[in-house]
Amino acid sequence: MKSLQRILLPILSLALAANLAFAAAPDSDIPQRKRQSPEAVRVVSANIRFLVPEDDGTGNEWAHRKELARDVLLAQDADIICFQEFRKAHLDFLKNFFPDYGGAGFVDGDDGQMANMIFYSKKRFEKIAHTGAFLSPTPEVYLSTFPNAPRTARHFNRLHLKDRLTGRELMIWNTHFSAGGKRQPARDAQAGVLADFLKKQPAAIPQIVTGDFNCTAKYNAYKSIKSAGFTDTHTALHGPADPGYTYHKFLGHAYGKTSGKIDFIFSNASLRPTVTEIIKDSRVTDGVRRYPSDHYFLSAEFEYAKKRP
Repeated sequence: MKSLQRILLPILSLALAANLAFAAAPDSDIPQRKRQSPEAVRVVSANIRFLVPEDDGTGNEWAHRKELARDVLLAQDADIICFQEFRKAHLDFLKNFFPDYGGAGFVDGDDGQMANMIFYSKKRFEKIAHTGAFLSPTPEVYLSTFPNAPRTARHFNRLHLKDRLTGRELMIWNTHFSAGGKRQPARDAQAGVLADFLKKQPAAIPQIVTGDFNCTAKYNAYKSIKSAGFTDTHTALHGPADPGYTYHKFLGHAYGKTSGKIDFIFSNASLRPTVTEIIKDSRVTDGVRRYPSDHYFLSAEFEYAKKRP
């Protein structure tokens, strides 16, 4: 197996503003979110849904929901957007509406596409470094996996930034664990690898972990991230009860389940979450209620801790 260093192109500096005229979204019915303070850092985690044949003819194809996804994302006024299931078609459309954002993705397949993409405001942040690794016993080995994981490799994408407004550093980790009902041992092992990387970072650097865990908080995958010194931003503000599903199969409120939050935003003690939201915006088109993805997006707003750990 070829080495990560030889094949992987872990650093992508997308000059999203270059040669792009700003194209604002039209007047939108999606309510605009307002941040709590000018220095707050707003982060969105968005599983935006792969381009899959089973969506053809359903009205849930990317071509039919991309304007709604755009409007929902723009309404968040986010400094950082962490995507899962992101592909070139998503980039080709969304980059036109985020011209002041840079992008950092991670190559995790032979198609060369950048997965677990992170958009970040270049007005707010300066990029210090960007890297990633595979969630396996040999993280540096290209496309490596655990034996009990599916063939598709999983990874984390890490972006290290400097906040131009406050002078503080900020580290973003974006990930997506294996799917499938029988894959919990793999998810737990993948989270363990990520947790080991998290523990090696200086606690004084504010850090945020986002991702689709494909499992709820009752499993070791979730507990591993907490044990690395991270707090689930939603439970920090709303309590430990499961707030309900975040994967909804494009059915939204009609999905009908009362539990099942599998998408998360965590932060370490150098940040204090002040606002969190499970974003449930939708739009009725031709008499059918549509959603930007088969997952609800998440948002969180942070203040830097006044006393560093």
